[in-house]
Amino acid sequence: MRVIVAVLLALLVAGAARAEGERAGEFDYYVAALSWSANWCAAEGDGRDDPQCDAGRGVDFVLHGLWPQYEEGWPSHCRTVERDPPRSMTAAQADVFGGAGAAFYQWKKHGRCSGL
Repeated sequence: MRVIVAVLLALLVAGAARAEGERAGEFDYYVAALSWSANWCAAEGDGRDDPQCDAGRGVDFVLHGLWPQYEEGWPSHCRTVERDPPRSMTAAQADVFGGAGAAFYQWKKHGRCSGL
């Protein structure tokens, strides 16, 4: 009976830890994801008046993200003791990501999982 209780307790603890996000730095490889601005603007960017979609801006491909990847799926919202980069740093990447908020969002969602 003690063994069953111990196993159930271990499963509950493991499940709770998984729900908080994966551990940073544990993944199989990186993925560089690009987006074609014209399609994104037509689908949703124009509706938001996103600066990436301004006429004459000449944005073609933008970096959607560079994130850790598992063989199946990807880690997201990982726990880490490292500090996030300052907003000024991610805002400086607006020309690469298509917008200032995109770089910071991708860092919070996937970058924290890199272990950097």
